[in-house]
Amino acid sequence: MSCLFRASEADMISKIVMDVSNALPSTDFDHLVGIEAQVAKLKAMMCLESDEVKFVGIWGPAGIGKATIARALYNKVSRNFQLKFYRQPAWKRASNKMEFQKELLSGILDHRDMKITDKKEAILRLMHQRVLVVIDCVSSVELQALQKLVKWYLRFGSKVIVTNADLYTFTDNGIEQIYILKVVSLQYKVAYPSSEEALQIFSYAAFGKSSPPRGYLKHALSVVYIIRFHHAVEVTKLIDPFPLALKILGSALRGKSKEEWTLAPAKVNTCLVDTDIQKAIRFAHDEATHSSKNLSNTIYTLSVSDWDVEKGLQTLADMALISISGGEEIMMHDLVQSMSTKRLRWTR
Repeated sequence: MSCLFRASEADMISKIVMDVSNALPSTDFDHLVGIEAQVAKLKAMMCLESDEVKFVGIWGPAGIGKATIARALYNKVSRNFQLKFYRQPAWKRASNKMEFQKELLSGILDHRDMKITDKKEAILRLMHQRVLVVIDCVSSVELQALQKLVKWYLRFGSKVIVTNADLYTFTDNGIEQIYILKVVSLQYKVAYPSSEEALQIFSYAAFGKSSPPRGYLKHALSVVYIIRFHHAVEVTKLIDPFPLALKILGSALRGKSKEEWTLAPAKVNTCLVDTDIQKAIRFAHDEATHSSKNLSNTIYTLSVSDWDVEKGLQTLADMALISISGGEEIMMHDLVQSMSTKRLRWTR
């Protein structure tokens, strides 16, 4: 009897901790321009009040903010679910459906470092609780495993959200067939930010506020800010309004002198690479210190050794070339990885 009490008590404590954690406001998305509108649209698609199981795919070009929106959505609605799992893009993908299924069950049941000894019991828990699953940058193998999960095991208004830059990853794996299985399948295309939102994203990265310091126009000593505002507008016109590009470019220009801001538009425009996001990444890479460039390239090749790692990592994070999650995980966007490969080739 005492064992049952302890188990029940542990479950109760775990639930209290989870409820308190979910109730705490997240500050990770405070300066993400336009995020609330995007999340609201996705919440409407998910029909949170409904008992229908929903499978929602978020797709759009790389760097437009699919992962950010998915993560913000997860933070916003996860408290409405008894079981939940958010998976960031993994360095090593599951090689087969069985491997991914084990990872998925462990994640959902919060046994990340433990093996699921009784698969039937794990699945039974899924079938009797409301589940939220968010998989960023889903692969074809993972989609196939998720389809089985949705078809056979999810109930009670459970929701699955996946992201991918390739629409064919969804369509080629029969996501539309979920309609036949009485589970609604939706695809949500992320929109570009407006010109005003693009300038806000850029300004948060460059100035730490929602707009360039126009208020200083009334003061004689604000000439430098007038020039900065002029060039901030000009720079945002040079690149397609991808949030990643705007953030990287703004971060690279933070604290720069008037002369450097004056030269910035021309320098960005001469970064003749394939895409506008790559222009921003290459500009930021060129503006970084030599040691930070080395560290950026080294992170990509996974062989950090001799640099002041902590300082270098913070510099790269400040420039939006990497992100540090919870002080433990270092994430580098696929586009930055791609540019690191090209830069290594250019410098050899």
